[in-house]
Amino acid sequence: MAETCDSNNKVIREYHSDDSFMSRCDIFTDVTEYQLCLASARESGQGKFEPKLDTKIVTPHLIEQFKLNCAASNLPVKVFVSIGGKHPFKVVAGGADDWVLNATTTLHHMINEYHIDGIDVKYARILCNKDMFVNCIKDLIRGLREALCTTGFVASLAPNAATNEAFYLPLYRSIDTSWIGTVVFQCFVDFEPKDPNRSVEILVRQVEKIVEEYDYYDSKILLGYSAIKEDWNKVSPPLFFLALNRLVHSWPRVKGASVKVISDNIAFIPPTWIPKLLSLAVSDVGKYP
Repeated sequence: MAETCDSNNKVIREYHSDDSFMSRCDIFTDVTEYQLCLASARESGQGKFEPKLDTKIVTPHLIEQFKLNCAASNLPVKVFVSIGGKHPFKVVAGGADDWVLNATTTLHHMINEYHIDGIDVKYARILCNKDMFVNCIKDLIRGLREALCTTGFVASLAPNAATNEAFYLPLYRSIDTSWIGTVVFQCFVDFEPKDPNRSVEILVRQVEKIVEEYDYYDSKILLGYSAIKEDWNKVSPPLFFLALNRLVHSWPRVKGASVKVISDNIAFIPPTWIPKLLSLAVSDVGKYP
């Protein structure tokens, strides 16, 4: 049964590939945690990952300075690196062990170099069977946890409507659920309401199902959206905002929102609007239809 949300518990995540996040220490003054997700680490083949950021700007020193700025502003922060995105997950038959070894090695190096706290698994296209995906990602997370046991390594999952039941939920159920600190449901991907007149109710129910399935009591559920206009064709900003407003007041583990920004230069939602919308959604229970 749904419960009343703690209005003081507000989490925001953003995906960035340039240095736009450096302004967030000044913008996000009323959240309990800010999650920066670097977009992204891309695979060059056989599990060998490398940063596909604007590496001339997003340097290890910049991430270190960002964390120091957040600490000075009393803004709790976690930094993730995202794997997947538009690039599909594909492992050749018989190649699982090599993929896991290479992925663990290269991501371990990146995490240490860039002062990263964990990985975000965000594959939207998975070109293999369920068991291959589950076993590879499970072993990757386990390997990184063991290698980074003294640093407080964390992991997050970012399923969407098309990948959740077939891949992400079996993965979640196959591992120690305490390994997953955050689940971001990418609601703007593959959302197809059967009745357009009930879009808010349908989206809310879809997310409620996610909350019920990812049931570890200490995990955070975030409603994932995008600041990029091209992603709005299925879930408009008003629809997202209304659904978020209902969810945060009904489910205590729905802690806030995740927003795909990539860069403030291409985002259609000004960065200063995001914390204001989140505050409205969390604070004004029942104000919106």
